[in-house]
Amino acid sequence: MGFLDIRNATKAYGSVQVLHEVDITVEEGEFLVLVGPSGCGKSTLLNMIAGLEDITSGEISIKGQPMNGVHPSKRNIAMVFQSYALYPNMTVGQNITFGLEMHGVPKTKRDQAMADVAKLLQIEPLLARKPGQLSGGQRQRVAMGRALVRNPDVFLFDEPLSNLDAKLRVDMRTEIKKLHQKLGTTIVYVTHDQIEAMTLSTRIAVMNGGYVQQLGTPKEIYDNPANLFVATFMGSPSMNLIDVTLRVEGNSVFADTTDAKGARISLPINASVNGLDGKNAILGLRPEALTDVDGSDARATQIAHVPNEVTVTEPAGSDTFVTTSFGGKDCVARMRADADAKPGERVTFAFNMDKAVLFDPETEARIA
Repeated sequence: MGFLDIRNATKAYGSVQVLHEVDITVEEGEFLVLVGPSGCGKSTLLNMIAGLEDITSGEISIKGQPMNGVHPSKRNIAMVFQSYALYPNMTVGQNITFGLEMHGVPKTKRDQAMADVAKLLQIEPLLARKPGQLSGGQRQRVAMGRALVRNPDVFLFDEPLSNLDAKLRVDMRTEIKKLHQKLGTTIVYVTHDQIEAMTLSTRIAVMNGGYVQQLGTPKEIYDNPANLFVATFMGSPSMNLIDVTLRVEGNSVFADTTDAKGARISLPINASVNGLDGKNAILGLRPEALTDVDGSDARATQIAHVPNEVTVTEPAGSDTFVTTSFGGKDCVARMRADADAKPGERVTFAFNMDKAVLFDPETEARIA
């Protein structure tokens, strides 16, 4: 049993089921991120943990205590909303301590808790201000302070950075990660941003259509996606997907496809030969596993060199993204910043086949 247990949790509105038998165990001190596109059910699941939405079937428990039917105020959770939900007529200090006041905590203890949190979040100069006098990042810190001051069992974050500009999002992401590392709190965090999910979490639940598509560490999700949805949703640029036909020769497996001019190429695959000969598949390869020869991973055991025509180059400072075509589909290679690749030229691409994965084109499930 974990610190937070979600067992066979479902949610339905009438005949429409929006969450399907979700099973997730969160250990104490974990940072779980629920990630997925709009409408996938991630915020609904967060609201069920908070008690803001009733659970249709299944069970949610915290520290071994079932939470089904327990009022949100009795769950010892704290939630940070996308809108911050600060009281505009109160000062920052009053906003932070309001919940403690409502629970009858004496003023001396409230003031001490506020001082501790303000110091932790570096918002001490803001305590006398009103929310309307704060920047977006400052309001976010205050919302976090209001949650932290209660010392809850579980922190719930509902897309807390989506209203911030790009640079501030990166800064606040770092602050939230530092805070988690310092306090060791248990956090469930909802986002549609896969970069946030990868950088913040200790584990990720990728959701789509009300189902958990895959649950694992950021590395597991990124390197070993369970299906095509996870492969394409996680990672930027997205995983390259190439239509191939598998061919078995003795104990070796090859993936046959075509280059930009339609000429056949064969790529070696690390897979069991059983049942693969002649099978159509989708070869998945991350952009960093498709690169220039000099930029390929020296530790890789299987590198395939394939000349092909460059379509587009996109310098991005530390890297150059090069678009080419394999199997009739555009593929993006992540090359070194000074890689010599120009549109219309033919260059040699290095495939790190240690990183290749295979999917069934019909079921979209991972097969190797």
